[in-house]
Amino acid sequence: MRKSQTLENCCLVPKHITDQEIQMIKKIKRSGLLACGLMLALSAQSQGETISEAVDQVIQTNPQVQSQIHNRLARDQEVVQARAGYYPTLDGYLAGGYANYNEPVDDELDPYEAGFNLRQNVFRGFADQGEIARQKARVDSSAYLLQGTSEDLALATSRVYINVLRKQELKEIADENLEIHLRIADQIKLRSDSGVSSQADTDQIQGRLALAQSNVVIAETNLQDAMSEYLAVVGHLPMNLTQPLPPNNKMFDSLEDATLAALAANPILKSAAADLEARQQQYEVAKAPFYPILDIELDQRWDEDISVSTVTGEREWFQALGRVRYNFFNGFRDQGRKAETLEQVSEAREIKNNTERQVVESMRLSWMAYMSVLDRIDYLRNYLKSSRSTATAYAKQFDIGKRSLLDVLDAEAEAVTAQADLVDAEADGLFAQYRILAATAQLVDSFGLAWPEEALVENDQ
Repeated sequence: MRKSQTLENCCLVPKHITDQEIQMIKKIKRSGLLACGLMLALSAQSQGETISEAVDQVIQTNPQVQSQIHNRLARDQEVVQARAGYYPTLDGYLAGGYANYNEPVDDELDPYEAGFNLRQNVFRGFADQGEIARQKARVDSSAYLLQGTSEDLALATSRVYINVLRKQELKEIADENLEIHLRIADQIKLRSDSGVSSQADTDQIQGRLALAQSNVVIAETNLQDAMSEYLAVVGHLPMNLTQPLPPNNKMFDSLEDATLAALAANPILKSAAADLEARQQQYEVAKAPFYPILDIELDQRWDEDISVSTVTGEREWFQALGRVRYNFFNGFRDQGRKAETLEQVSEAREIKNNTERQVVESMRLSWMAYMSVLDRIDYLRNYLKSSRSTATAYAKQFDIGKRSLLDVLDAEAEAVTAQADLVDAEADGLFAQYRILAATAQLVDSFGLAWPEEALVENDQ
């Protein structure tokens, strides 16, 4: 892509033309003047926005990121809850009321009781260990999803950023093309007034001039659409965007290297692997009911007038128990739960396998697109050079009567097409590199940025 110009260029009027022609161009551009004015006002308050700044803005403010941050923090608390099984439980109770006994003797009592119960689980069939491991895996899965979302948003921001620059350049090309046609039209008018040009030449230039005017309108509309999309993604209109540099220092040497990097670092694949681990730990938890439960219980109790059959008055007692419990039958509930979780493990494994296939396929497509556009750029640069040289030569030959006006106009149209195709190809090439980096979880880093703190995984640090 050529060096980027500011968006105020979309409001420029070609120079060295008549007042009537200026009014005609202004009429064509009227639809974009309001947006250009807004852009100029914003630009006056800003020194420009780099692609890194735009990506950072999106990651910091996007609601999807914020939602996943809260989800990650919530799962941290699920780990806290799972660890509660390692700690004792302490319950206290207090009761009081009225009792009326008829047998064996008639009596009225005002009983009360109070006490504490301390219980410490010693063994629960490895349920606590499994549940903690499961929740930790879910925390990792949530963090990886946040990484993936950050990379996806960085890629989306890159796309709209590049697209605004692309549409700017295409608008500039359309403006330049219109200016060329206006100059040719002016030249043909002078030749016609001198009796040198035919009516056919006049008709031809008028038709091509109308087409150039139409292309300006289309280019302006496309630019406004790109700006609107930028607003939707970034949260504000683009302001003096600058052409980003290709991340060549981050690129891979081959498809194999890129694929291996994606399989090792792709956040969505890592999230699927963490989900599989969570399911496996859930299966371990489901096996816990087939083991006995061992608790140690300490009871401290105080009561008064609790029973007419005993001596009235206050009592205090303490007991320490080791309690073993084992369920022999509960309607096959535990067996069903165990079988269910085993199927869920298989489901999660297949999801991971499918995600891995998608990562490989996506990387292959991205790499092939990147290689293809690199070759295309080389061809288009040569094509532009030759077509522009031809257009220049034809214009000179037309001046001395060795070329027709149609030859000049066709050559100029071919040069414009070549220039526009090159702009598109260079934009596509840059975005293709960003796609590859996003698939390997390196796009955010390539901009000198970092994921949100909640996206970090302890084992990856």
